[in-house]
Amino acid sequence: MLRWLLTGAFVLAGVYCTAQCINVLRAHGRFDATTLLGNVAHLAMSTVMAGMIWWAPSWPVATWEIAVFAVAGGWFAVRVVAMTQHAPVARSHPALPHGPAHSRLGCAYQATAMAAMVWMLTVMAARPGMPTMSTHGAGAPATRALVATSLAVYFAIAAAIWLASARHRRRMPGSSAQALMSAAMGTAVVTLAW
Repeated sequence: MLRWLLTGAFVLAGVYCTAQCINVLRAHGRFDATTLLGNVAHLAMSTVMAGMIWWAPSWPVATWEIAVFAVAGGWFAVRVVAMTQHAPVARSHPALPHGPAHSRLGCAYQATAMAAMVWMLTVMAARPGMPTMSTHGAGAPATRALVATSLAVYFAIAAAIWLASARHRRRMPGSSAQALMSAAMGTAVVTLAW
């Protein structure tokens, strides 16, 4: 049942990201590469997470997967630094686009989510005989359990913040998709890493 619920969450988040990518590609006048890249990164994350949920014991973790998410995390981190340096300019131009790839807090969250993907893939690569989702590997090292628990708490808090953002800023689809993704990531991190 947990597999189906998590798969549904990742599929819904992936569908939203795909729709956003299509909107960017269809937009006339201005091409928003930042939004496109952010959504492509999340679509990749949704796809890989859905695959890991079903095929964790036999998931063939490839170096390129880890590299892709490391690069995506680095890109979001660089955006945080760039926006911090240009904060006065951003305040003087209120017409700048809004969303997870256009705010410092959103990019910081995205960078952490990509880092969590890198960590999870690395854990899976180190444990080719990883248990299925129905068992919780009682002999998991304390460090892995601590990191997984910390990430789960982080994603739970992030989900609550995204839901609050959806309510207060009236950006229901985007913030709700991020909240759903956060909740699913937190659950999956604990389930797959332990």
